[in-house]
Amino acid sequence: MAGARRAAGAGLAIAALAGLALLSRVPWQSSDPDTAELRVSWRIPAPSHRLCRAPTEAELSGVLPHMRPSEICSDEAIPFHLVIRLNGDTLHSGTVERSGPRARTVTVYESFAVSPGSHYLEVAFLPEPPPEGEPGVAGGPTSAPDPADPERKLAMTLSATVFAAPGDVILVSPDERGRLFVADRG
Repeated sequence: MAGARRAAGAGLAIAALAGLALLSRVPWQSSDPDTAELRVSWRIPAPSHRLCRAPTEAELSGVLPHMRPSEICSDEAIPFHLVIRLNGDTLHSGTVERSGPRARTVTVYESFAVSPGSHYLEVAFLPEPPPEGEPGVAGGPTSAPDPADPERKLAMTLSATVFAAPGDVILVSPDERGRLFVADRG
């Protein structure tokens, strides 16, 4: 009896795996084959501001002299502002932060259905300025990066004309140099 159950279980497992393998070969069909898709997608290491200060007397009390820190530092995550415009219409505008306090990456994934044809695409991924009174980026989240700003290298922008055929996927992602580019997958 136990042998028959094991054989039946193994048979069911093999049948389930075979079914899964067959279903994985079925091509995905869009719910609307007359549209294209715009995807803005990437993952980058989460940059941060390192803020250091001298310790207070209260923090040093009870600490042995050879164990006393000369400064206390914390890392503040740098939030980014993402704006996606298609033909002048804003598809997305908002803050992008780390997914959690211990996350070490910033992930962007936005997907939009677009009509076939030629479109003017603008994408801006810029570090947001710190709150007033803190050192950092000057200007608002939609302003151009300041060339004197050390965070300038973190900004990514793209302005391009893209063509979308029905069923195409237009992908915006950074290249190995950290510059946004458009890859179309028809």
